[in-house]
Amino acid sequence: MSLFETGLLLVLDASLGMWLGSTILFSFIGAPTTFDVLDDDAGEVVNAIFPKYYEFGEVLGFTAVFAAIIAGSENALDSVAALTIGPLVLVALAATIYANARLVPKMGEPDDKRFAKYHKQSVLLNDVIMLAVASGLALSHL
Repeated sequence: MSLFETGLLLVLDASLGMWLGSTILFSFIGAPTTFDVLDDDAGEVVNAIFPKYYEFGEVLGFTAVFAAIIAGSENALDSVAALTIGPLVLVALAATIYANARLVPKMGEPDDKRFAKYHKQSVLLNDVIMLAVASGLALSHL
């Protein structure tokens, strides 16, 4: 394997690893702790974090997609990994883009019922993102 191919795999692993780590940190530590400490005011803080959180995921997602595409074309990934990592990352990226573009603006509105509805959707999308990114990362090592 060439140094270029090794570098592509490193970029793929780093972007997927940082993306997975950020979703785990936010979902299981950051957001719950914010709600535990701030109670009713936590929604305002989390709503301020969401755009940056999803933009970070978008950057990492695009980086991973391009690295996977190039690594697949350079034969740095075996055919099974190349055919599965890309679609998994695209699913996670699409969910991230949708959440940032459609849910975040709606969650920022002051209506508690709307926040609850869109918060449930964002949790589901976040679960999809975590599962897809974790699966892509695992497949990149098979």
